[in-house]
Amino acid sequence: MTQTFHPRRTLLWGENGVGKSTILKSLYRAFDAEPQGELRDWDYEAIVAVDFTVDGQPFTALRRGDLRAMYRGQELIGAAASSADWNRIFAQTVGFKLQLLDRGGTFRPAAPSNYFLPFFVNQDGSFGGAWETFKSLKQFDKSVDYTLDYFVQVHPTDYFELKAKAQLEKVKAAELKVELATLERTRARLRRNLRKTPVKLHAKYFQLEIQQLTDLSVDLVKKQDALRKSIVQEQELAFALKEQIRLSAAALKEHSADFKFAGEAAVMEKPFVCPTCHAEHDASFHTLLGLAEDARQLLSLKTTLEDDLDGVEERLARHLRLATDLKQKYADVEQVLTVKRGRFTFDDFIKSYSAAEADSQLAAEQRVVEVEIETIARTILSIKVDLAALAAEHDPKAPVAAFREHFTQACVKLDVKAPDGIDTWRLAKRPVESGSRNARALIAYYSALWSSVARDGYLPVPVVIDSPNQGAQDRPHLKQMLANIAAMAPRNAQVILAHEERPDVFDADLVVHLTAKERVLTEEAFIELHPELFSYVQRARSSLAGMVVQADEDFSDDEG
Repeated sequence: MTQTFHPRRTLLWGENGVGKSTILKSLYRAFDAEPQGELRDWDYEAIVAVDFTVDGQPFTALRRGDLRAMYRGQELIGAAASSADWNRIFAQTVGFKLQLLDRGGTFRPAAPSNYFLPFFVNQDGSFGGAWETFKSLKQFDKSVDYTLDYFVQVHPTDYFELKAKAQLEKVKAAELKVELATLERTRARLRRNLRKTPVKLHAKYFQLEIQQLTDLSVDLVKKQDALRKSIVQEQELAFALKEQIRLSAAALKEHSADFKFAGEAAVMEKPFVCPTCHAEHDASFHTLLGLAEDARQLLSLKTTLEDDLDGVEERLARHLRLATDLKQKYADVEQVLTVKRGRFTFDDFIKSYSAAEADSQLAAEQRVVEVEIETIARTILSIKVDLAALAAEHDPKAPVAAFREHFTQACVKLDVKAPDGIDTWRLAKRPVESGSRNARALIAYYSALWSSVARDGYLPVPVVIDSPNQGAQDRPHLKQMLANIAAMAPRNAQVILAHEERPDVFDADLVVHLTAKERVLTEEAFIELHPELFSYVQRARSSLAGMVVQADEDFSDDEG
């Protein structure tokens, strides 16, 4: 379905199950901000798109599964399949300068969920004692604290960017210091262990020895491969022959028992029944002669198998001796490397030639690292100067004091007892009250945040409240709370309220009555929307694949 919101006050109302929460949560899903709570009967592969403006410029955020895309008008300005890439695109689009430390120890742009966090009252995650409005808030360290500090401007906007840069530089410096210490230890060990000799290395001797080494190595590899295959084959054949010999011996043992049985039956001069196959035989000479012939053939087969096994084991022993010879080949390779040149070894040549050169190169690399560390130190010092200048012009205590004052006033307007310790209340601390007062206390807290963030009555993000009838609110208290939500929101803020009823006290500029039949996109709306939406999806996919697709390219109705 499609839904338009008024730039000031919008009310979505209708009974449970008509899709109020689906609409609101889909708004955030389009920006890859996943709200708490599951959407029943919702296809999470559905295309979700939101048109919005930033400083008068039109943008469209689109999502389908893991695909995210941002358009400025019809221009694709970024597509991503990962949250990290999307966070950067989103931050650049809306001017969200907050950077946070992720669990991997890297500073990167905060997520859309941080951007929307203070302004969304989610019925599934915003009425408890912890910040659980969105699912991904714990991907960053102190995510909520820094987000609220950013919006309330406990520190200026540039402060967070400078702090992120300073931390990144500190991480670089720490890595370089580890590298520098390694270089210093290597140089010390080199000077301590390498002895200099008055030997000059001749390139032609070096090349000759390397060629000999290469020839021996190639020959060695070929022989190793052939020998390895032969040993494996002989071992498998030996195993098979041993198994056949074991079976032959077992057959002979059983045959001996049968012959004995037949002989005893012959003494009794009457037919006998085979205990194995249950066939009836007479005790004639021919029968006994046949059994004897079978025994002779089994014994001959067993003897042949044993002879074959002896031959296999002999070849296997020969191959194992060849393996020992290969070890000698390794010794030959080492002999090439350690061949004498007069009273000096090849190792002496390498040491004499490379010691000074290696130390020189290590010294040059050490100097490069030292220069980088010095550059970073100057950068960090410059950032500290900038931070000090910001601190001199900005009092971080004033915004927090203003928030506490707003909180106190909101508690009075909502007729809820002010929490203990409100004079020292932290921005990120959520009130926890008992019974029906809990929802009003939380709304008072949110209202204080909005008042603290607002500039000239405007908020950077729409206020969205999803069914705030929590905590067993009775009807009079609910009406009063709704009226105060409308009255206490900053005068120029965009407010979207979803509720089961249409409260007359909420002065909405746009009222949308949702019914069950409006939950599904109509055929007419689909025909109107699908060319543009499928075009958006295909162009974003093509961008990620490194392809170029024209904006006016035709897309079929059955696009995947």
